[in-house]
Amino acid sequence: MKAITVRLPDDLRELLGYAAASRHQTQSDYLRGVIEAHLDQTHIGRPPRDNTGDITLTLVERQTLALAHLTLLASMGDLPPDRYDKDNSLRAVEVLERGYAGEYPQLFPQEEEGLSYHESKIVWDILDMFRVISSSVSHLGEGGWDQIPVLNAQHLGTFQGFDYQIDVEGKMAEYVDYLVRTSRWAEQQQAVDHGLNSHSQMLPTYLSMLAVFKPLWRNKVSHGTSRLTLSAKELADILLAAPGAERTGKKL
Repeated sequence: MKAITVRLPDDLRELLGYAAASRHQTQSDYLRGVIEAHLDQTHIGRPPRDNTGDITLTLVERQTLALAHLTLLASMGDLPPDRYDKDNSLRAVEVLERGYAGEYPQLFPQEEEGLSYHESKIVWDILDMFRVISSSVSHLGEGGWDQIPVLNAQHLGTFQGFDYQIDVEGKMAEYVDYLVRTSRWAEQQQAVDHGLNSHSQMLPTYLSMLAVFKPLWRNKVSHGTSRLTLSAKELADILLAAPGAERTGKKL
């Protein structure tokens, strides 16, 4: 592991020291976690996925490929009725055959950019973190949440969804719904059933928690620990990274 030197103003250096100390981390570990949470190294503790991060599709390419899959479904009799509009399809054929360029925007009305590969990986990592938290709390035994010296520990340690009023968070919520429907992170089915709209911004909170979780989890994975679970103290450190989280008077 190579070292780099970063020059910080005195006030920022002081804030860094306070943030690291409050999480019982060295400044290097704290900074590494923050950087990982904002870059591409968000998949700690599980096998790497296929390297598809360099694949990009334009709006036209996305729509064209989607139409190809819809055509395949239709050929097998599996296209839902609400996905087929005969009049619209006939108009599209005429526009394309005659080359009416002024009408092209009408063929591709959905101009949203979707969720980037990097943003998708952040969602994977958030869900992984809450999976580990849940498993670790269960491993603590009966009254597991009560053993964590943090106020409202169960609320903080439970995935709350995303804010639909914020563009990227709304897309992340839709992606979580897709992941659960396709049998990944199925333990979040109850969250999906209750609705994934948190009605308040959540991504900064999750990223702050990830900055603490990732070094802890990376350390356990790298040392080949037989039981990959977190202690009550480690869980407390992660939950206390959430803005506004407070300790209880309970000592471990």
